[in-house]
Amino acid sequence: MRYQNNKQMLPAARDKYVNDRLVKLIAIPLLGIIIPNLTGIITYTRYSIAEIVGSYLFFILISFFVWEGNAQLMRIIKRKYKWGHRSYYKTILALFLSNIIYSGVTSVLLLVLWKFFSRENDNSWHTITNTAIIIIITANIVANTYENFFLNQEQVYALSRVEQLSLAKAQAELIALKNQIDPHFIFNSLNTLSFLISSDPPNAKLYNDTLAKVYHYILRNKEKDLVLLREEIEFISNYFYLLRIRFHNSISMTIEINDVDAEEFLILPISMQTLVENAIKHNEFTESRPLAIYVSVTSNYVLVKNRVNLKTYPVPTSRIGLNNLDNRYKLIAGRSILIDDTPNFFSVKLPVINLLL
Repeated sequence: MRYQNNKQMLPAARDKYVNDRLVKLIAIPLLGIIIPNLTGIITYTRYSIAEIVGSYLFFILISFFVWEGNAQLMRIIKRKYKWGHRSYYKTILALFLSNIIYSGVTSVLLLVLWKFFSRENDNSWHTITNTAIIIIITANIVANTYENFFLNQEQVYALSRVEQLSLAKAQAELIALKNQIDPHFIFNSLNTLSFLISSDPPNAKLYNDTLAKVYHYILRNKEKDLVLLREEIEFISNYFYLLRIRFHNSISMTIEINDVDAEEFLILPISMQTLVENAIKHNEFTESRPLAIYVSVTSNYVLVKNRVNLKTYPVPTSRIGLNNLDNRYKLIAGRSILIDDTPNFFSVKLPVINLLL
């Protein structure tokens, strides 16, 4: 499975439609009452009051089936063809034809069913035909209204989402760039490498190769929305190896994979590194009291947890990294990260994204 960056619509962005419940609550019963009065399909003198009310309820039911059925067809067709310049007329034609066919077939079948149980005479077939035609025309008017008004709101939402996502990506790229050229990180890495070259040449080569992999991963993925989870796990393992060489036995990390298939799912790039970096930044640790970081991988989440031992002089924090990570998840996947901050443990759950669902 390969993810093509920025080319595939994610689940959260595929099904955003305007909430029209209030419109339906008013319009469906209203049409169910107006249409039979407009066509004269009900001969009121032949029915009791209860039967007339029952007839109106049946026509409201017809209105509901026609409305909801066309709404579902509209969603399916718009997903299939999208609203690009090349497919615009094809989409309009598909919506128009499907609206006529579905509205006609549904209304005729339900009207024939109503006639079978009604007290109308055989001459009412002409009235039924006229009623079906009016239902089709009304359905097309409603569909056009949706496209002219509600679709505009959907497009405004889509544009807003793109702008928010672009802003979140820009912030993430700035954070990634800072990580790349952080003077302290480079300084400590070069000092460690210099020490290893003189004291342990074999490990110096391994350290240098791992450092190159870390920077290569950041450069390669900083502009992507999602990466394979197994690639992110490999990256965080390499990143932690550099930290371990620096801090020795003062830190440890355990990665537990409970669902091997989840390795083929997707996650935001450099997201786990943000959490590990936070743990290092805000906690005190020594070899006698090491900082233990636990990573657990399932088909739903990646859990990153560490024991809390806050520094005597707390490091100022604005949670920009966590907030940015949460915003990016909301925009890209429609889900939030889950933070659990207790006196003993700090843990964050990162949603795992399975595009096959």
